[in-house]
Amino acid sequence: MAGQGPPPKKGAIRRQGRRGPIRRAEVVELPVATPDPPAPRSTWLAPIRRDWEAFWGGKLAPLLTDDDVPALRRLYDLRDERDRIRRVARGQYLVAGSKGQHALNPLLRQAQALDAEIRMLEDRFGLNPMARLRLGISLGQATRTLEDLWESFDSMPAHDAPDPRLHVVMDSDPAKGKDEPDA
Repeated sequence: MAGQGPPPKKGAIRRQGRRGPIRRAEVVELPVATPDPPAPRSTWLAPIRRDWEAFWGGKLAPLLTDDDVPALRRLYDLRDERDRIRRVARGQYLVAGSKGQHALNPLLRQAQALDAEIRMLEDRFGLNPMARLRLGISLGQATRTLEDLWESFDSMPAHDAPDPRLHVVMDSDPAKGKDEPDA
């Protein structure tokens, strides 16, 4: 018969293909340790240093541990390098190629490559709205706790008129036939 096969496995373990058993995910609370804000590198451009200090004064900084600081520092190193490249290449989008032809400035290609790495690290640290949602960091009313939802239901005004569909449920008597009208 079509559609019949072995029943699904019970419990928390199931098997998918050749990958072996897969266990259901458990929610694990990660320790949140607020590291002391590290000083920005003195070699960074002033806007990058201001961005670094703004990050450590923001809402995402308490989610980081000391182990996260090197990757975050790498992000700001890349931002600094990109900004320096763009300052040098500003206004020089086309340069003379090896045979005298117009060619895209190679510095701009390097800046584009840095942008790709920067975006990847920004996503990992939740530095844009979509990345924060993927990481489960709430944005305003984007996520609400169950308790908040119950409070909002409790604060809703009660309706004075009963639901007009309620009589269908209340007047039904299983002892009566389907076609017998109520008395």
